[in-house]
Amino acid sequence: MKKKSEEPGRHIVDILFVLALFGVFAASALMLVTIGANVYKHTAANMSMHFTERTACSYLTEKLRQNDTADAVSIGELEGVPALILTREDGDNAYCTYLYLYEGYLKELYVRRDSFVGNDILSAGQDIIALSALEMVDLGNGLLRLRLDTGDGNIMTLYATLRADYS
Repeated sequence: MKKKSEEPGRHIVDILFVLALFGVFAASALMLVTIGANVYKHTAANMSMHFTERTACSYLTEKLRQNDTADAVSIGELEGVPALILTREDGDNAYCTYLYLYEGYLKELYVRRDSFVGNDILSAGQDIIALSALEMVDLGNGLLRLRLDTGDGNIMTLYATLRADYS
């Protein structure tokens, strides 16, 4: 007499059910990993893009706040390149910080006023952050508009109001 559990068809069905269950589990795990990787990639790209924008805007805002005294902030040129000029008096000496775009970077150059040495003063500035465009406009009455292009299609516009007496 044969026992019921020894039927040959029943073993195959049990094995196929376990294999099918394992296959569904493996496919679900693979799909979950793929979705997670795509979410991570998208999040990392957004964080990188926003880091560049926020860093550039924060940097410029902080520089303007540090130098917000009467006649200390102006928009001019450095060797024909538009620049934000921040002037600071230190005793008998005056120092200028130039913020300008050169060779794809926002650059900062800190020098004594009218003491330029060398022919290529623009490359002497410190690289701050990569930008593809920087537009600076003095709207009058202490209001500045700075437009930054990070090069990836995002343009940030920063309005800064200087609190020093500009009346």
